[in-house]
Amino acid sequence: MAPQREGWPQGGLTLTLVPVLTPDGMKTVDEFSPSPPARAGSVVSVLVVDDEAAVRRFACRVLERAGYSVFEAIDGLEALELIQGQTVALEVVVSDIVMPRMNGVELMQALALSRPSLPVILMSGYATSALSERGIVAPCGILTKPFLAEHLLAEVDRCVRRPGGGSSAA
Repeated sequence: MAPQREGWPQGGLTLTLVPVLTPDGMKTVDEFSPSPPARAGSVVSVLVVDDEAAVRRFACRVLERAGYSVFEAIDGLEALELIQGQTVALEVVVSDIVMPRMNGVELMQALALSRPSLPVILMSGYATSALSERGIVAPCGILTKPFLAEHLLAEVDRCVRRPGGGSSAA
């Protein structure tokens, strides 16, 4: 199922799950054959940050079913607190951009100072092309909402496998 957006931008974001048509027919998130985590023999830890519970649950479910160890936070501030107190080495952060208290760009900038080797994937229903125009360092990846389960898995895998990626200490 692929999330579809409604109610934009003043009314917030409402997600509706719709079937995905593939060459093999219609599929749901349960039917995708996820790729194994990027590092055979070890569990890859991912932090998903989004204030929209439906998006956060979707991303967590996809990643967990693919074999990732998943942590979650409702905004950048909670994510930063979790990362600073973390005893498990996170491999990658997947964060929404627009959130209360601390947005995804502010989280990414804070992590660039404290955990520079920790890859960050930003996701947003809004245009993300303005990031570079505003002088914001590019994240490891960008997901535009709504996104398919396989796109999320591909971005996480790519960011963990990149040179210097996914090797930050706790």
